[in-house]
Amino acid sequence: MKYIMKAGTLYFNDIVSARIKGSFIGSEKKIYSANGSMLMHTDIANLEVPPNEAGNVRYRQYILFDSSGNKCAVANPDYAKGDDPTVVGWPLCRMPRVDHAKVVFDKNEYLLVMQNNQNYLLSDKSRKSIIQIFHRGIVGGWNIEAMDDFAPEIICGIFVFCKYIEQENEFLVV
Repeated sequence: MKYIMKAGTLYFNDIVSARIKGSFIGSEKKIYSANGSMLMHTDIANLEVPPNEAGNVRYRQYILFDSSGNKCAVANPDYAKGDDPTVVGWPLCRMPRVDHAKVVFDKNEYLLVMQNNQNYLLSDKSRKSIIQIFHRGIVGGWNIEAMDDFAPEIICGIFVFCKYIEQENEFLVV
């Protein structure tokens, strides 16, 4: 199925399928149905970090909750090959690059990969493409191609996980 995401709204054949809304402060995003009822929400959880691992992205989880607050999907971000600070050390002038996350949804494991800052791919264990997200260029928005069995709210949750990966790579200003 082919969708378009524009300004936080997911469209299928020019019909609204779901909406993503976020608060001005914080990482929580809420996902609403076309009729405005809240279906899910996402957030970033910081796990317990050993003192010598402060800032390590592996101690974060991106979580997708249903409307009752139950976890539906969990993503564990990780560093790009050649940027793992436990192997190459911490860079002096930037944060190590994060380019993928292991996603567990409905008892299945997937890999969400940021191919570049405009293309994302969710694949299953056999490397079969499940969801592809492509930036539309100058016209704006995103083209999303998904397997038929993914609900629009799940697609929105995966899209938010992509945005969380982008945030991990933003320049830190002190």
